[in-house]
Amino acid sequence: MAAALPVTKLAGLLIKTLAKPMSKRIKHEANRSPHTIRMLQAIGQATHQVTSRLTIWSAGYKVRSVKPCDAEEAQKKGSEFLGESIVFLVGGGVVVWEYKNSKEKEKKKEEKRLQEMRQTAESLEKRLHAIDDRLIALEKVVKDNTRHNIFHERYVEPAVLRNNNDVRENVTTGWGWLWPFSGGGQK
Repeated sequence: MAAALPVTKLAGLLIKTLAKPMSKRIKHEANRSPHTIRMLQAIGQATHQVTSRLTIWSAGYKVRSVKPCDAEEAQKKGSEFLGESIVFLVGGGVVVWEYKNSKEKEKKKEEKRLQEMRQTAESLEKRLHAIDDRLIALEKVVKDNTRHNIFHERYVEPAVLRNNNDVRENVTTGWGWLWPFSGGGQK
């Protein structure tokens, strides 16, 4: 039998692939409005400050101040940050969605396994009760037969014992044929 086609994984891959051109389109549209241009410039200046400080700090120097970049470069950095953020958010959303779906599948599989275990336990319990009922009926028949026994052998109620030796010792003479390997019930 062929493996099932992972449609959800393919859909996630498609969404991730389409996120890149969508982010480029959003960057292009954002660069047309004066309000978004100012926002992109502020984002660009912030990213320039953070990356410059991290670069200087990682080189082992103390950061005193960072010279701001010009408006056009800040706008470019801001639009790049916006585009990469969109791609990252879409990719992260797809990963979270796939994780959630896999957990739901695992949960359903576990519930199915538990249901099968419950059904097996119920079946075994029913069989045990049936065996108990048959044992009670058999003991009743044995008791009734011992009352009419012409040899006046008596029936001893079986006790719940630890091992087979205790069982053999508690079987009355004459009834040893019920217990295999009991030596005929003789002591």
